Amino acid sequence: MAVTPPSEPVRRAAAAQPAVAALPLDVRLELCARSRDRLAAAADAIVDAAVAEARQPRRFAEREIRSALGLLDALPALAEAIRPRPVPSVSGTTTLEWAPYGVVLGWHAANSPVWVPTLVAASAFAAGNALVSRPSSRVRDTTGRVLAALTGPWPDDAVVVVDAPGPAAEPLVWDPGVHAVVAHASTATCKRHLAGLGAAYADGVPLRPYIAEGSGNDAMIVLAGADLDAAAAAAALGGFANAGQLCMAAKRMIVERSVWDDYAPRLRAAVAALRLGDPDDPATDLGPLAEGPARAGARAALAEALAHGGRIVVGEGERGPFFTPTIVHLDRDALGVSLWRDETFAPLRAVVLVDDAEDALTLANDTPFALGAAVFGPGEAIVPRLRAARVLVDEGPLYQDAHLVVGGVGDSGTAGARPKIEQLVFARRVHRAGEAPGA
Repeated sequence: MAVTPPSEPVRRAAAAQPAVAALPLDVRLELCARSRDRLAAAADAIVDAAVAEARQPRRFAEREIRSALGLLDALPALAEAIRPRPVPSVSGTTTLEWAPYGVVLGWHAANSPVWVPTLVAASAFAAGNALVSRPSSRVRDTTGRVLAALTGPWPDDAVVVVDAPGPAAEPLVWDPGVHAVVAHASTATCKRHLAGLGAAYADGVPLRPYIAEGSGNDAMIVLAGADLDAAAAAAALGGFANAGQLCMAAKRMIVERSVWDDYAPRLRAAVAALRLGDPDDPATDLGPLAEGPARAGARAALAEALAHGGRIVVGEGERGPFFTPTIVHLDRDALGVSLWRDETFAPLRAVVLVDDAEDALTLANDTPFALGAAVFGPGEAIVPRLRAARVLVDEGPLYQDAHLVVGGVGDSGTAGARPKIEQLVFARRVHRAGEAPGA
């Protein structure tokens, strides 16, 4: 592909970025606090948009708003990592500084139309960057409202929104005027982006960080000695919130065999208590699952799992417009099925029994994905060896805390659980001459 000049949205963001970068860090954080107030003021309208457009249950859309506001509250503490500081030097003084990359491209997924754009925009701003934002076309109104609220205090074109379907927008990833990319997308989409970048690099496009937040296939482990009621409640919420369409949802449930008979009825009860209904009803836990790739994939994964001897623990798969929260018990010789091997982006999960904690660790780590994991019970011996960037002990996968950063490695990402504000700057060391110490 030939290198072309920066596109018009990128040029606009590039023209605005120096004004953002010129602001001292504390001033940028003050503006982020004002953005937080504007987002809070717009919260009701944003929740209404998420319910109407994304078909998120109202209670989950409200959860997204709380998470977004929590992130903005935590931003000053996270920003301390990029505050300039002196570092050792042989003579004179050396200062470690953090400089913005310039123009950041945010590629946003449809399943999180509030929290993800808040995370990317706030981190980019606090670090001194401008942003070109590409929301999913499925949630353009919801994400547009979020960005409009956040960008009010900032210079014009500090965020430029590109409203285009995926294939038409992908050239932004290798636009020569983009300096860093943050992509929340499936692993397949991230790999396609990277392939396009590779071709563009061969044609002379400048290198840039590509910060991938890809798919997840997280394990939730329940061991002997766990609080089984708490574990069952966490599995129901962590496995099926937002119709299971979350990268950090519990997707592979691993239970020590000795507690299964006591745990299974608790798990059935917790999942069966989830309420299906109108997303606009505050009591609804799961709304209808639209016909499309997620539903078709879940339909095929359930059929394959049952054909390989899987047994339904709770749920019934499809029921009218809904895909009911369903858990399938798989034998160890059936773990090649897609329900266990791949990310299922729907309310369908698998459970496998293991002999002990070490067996659970082996099974949990046997995946190319490495986003998160949750452990209930006395699992401290295995926690340090879990291949996951976000590990929760006796807490559910959807535990809310902006300081417990989401991120992965392997097929789930490239940087682990590092705050975005730290990834959207580069290190710069400035040395000033002077006498050597003790001279």
